[in-house]
Amino acid sequence: MPDFSDRSPSVAEFRALRVAAGLSDFSDQAAKTGLAATLYGVWLRDGDRLVGMGRIVGDGGCFALVTDVAVHPEHQGRGLGRRIVARLMEWAEAELPKSCILSLIADPPADKLYQQFGFDYRVGMGRTLE
Repeated sequence: MPDFSDRSPSVAEFRALRVAAGLSDFSDQAAKTGLAATLYGVWLRDGDRLVGMGRIVGDGGCFALVTDVAVHPEHQGRGLGRRIVARLMEWAEAELPKSCILSLIADPPADKLYQQFGFDYRVGMGRTLE
């Protein structure tokens, strides 16, 4: 069973896990910049291999975003995503101001996971800069 790790992923590990889990890829520079802006990260490793992750990014006061929740397909279906989100929420509830707006973007069926942690639907918009 994978264990939580304090060792942040390399850019290559981060990108590879995103792609393996079906998330979009980013350039090395975008991933490097994004990882550096992590307020709190959860990393699951099976030995040295990154197999799960989740991050909270934002300004740490008014706004924060849960992002990059991913579990490698070989490890899905074991409750690891739920364990990752639980750790993220524990940190957010302890460290972020109570007035902070914590948001995320999720596709079905992942939205059901986040509803277990108190997230609900709101009107939102987004745009990819391409």
